[in-house]
Amino acid sequence: MTDRPEPDDTALDPAAMMALLTKQQQSVHYQQAAFVWLIELAWGIAWGVGFLILWLIDGAKPAFSIPLPTAAVTFALLVAAAIVVSIVLGVRSSKGVRPSAASAFQGTVYGATWSVSMVGVWLFASGLQFNGMSGDLVAIFYPVAYVMMTGILFLFSAALYRAKLMIYLGSWIVLIAVVSPFFGYPNHYLFLAIAGGGALLVMSIVVARYTAGLRRKAAGHV
Repeated sequence: MTDRPEPDDTALDPAAMMALLTKQQQSVHYQQAAFVWLIELAWGIAWGVGFLILWLIDGAKPAFSIPLPTAAVTFALLVAAAIVVSIVLGVRSSKGVRPSAASAFQGTVYGATWSVSMVGVWLFASGLQFNGMSGDLVAIFYPVAYVMMTGILFLFSAALYRAKLMIYLGSWIVLIAVVSPFFGYPNHYLFLAIAGGGALLVMSIVVARYTAGLRRKAAGHV
């Protein structure tokens, strides 16, 4: 008579299976959130330094001034660098993770919404310039419109991905966008540098601490 192997009760234990599933979910969650704080840091630096440089075009005269072309190019390079960091780290965080069809659709629409919104703001501002909007108002409208749109999209991402921290960040970004025009040109740049860039830097610290907690849970250390 052939001996039959004993059934592996451990493998069929529902509690053990649930614990394994939970650990795997925590690991995936950590992987997806691992680089978020670096993305927030990149944008905090881009906004903080970039808007400060724009303020230095006229804000510190006559003691010091940065030429407009130099400031504009530097700001554009900082934003471009933050975009590249976001794309690279976003791809790395999704490596090895196969999204569902619904998740893939959400991600595609969300990414397209950013592009459509930013192009829409630029076209809207171009239309206002075509109709005679003054130079000082152009300098106020462009950054304020982009910052406000960013805050709105942060709120959209909070609803889409159920990220509660993004509710606070998005609300704050919208608030400073509404308030900044009252500082006038060029002090609205300085306000955006401090209140906007500073908020993103603080958020990067908060997210880094949150991510560290996820890493400990994924490793089995609570």
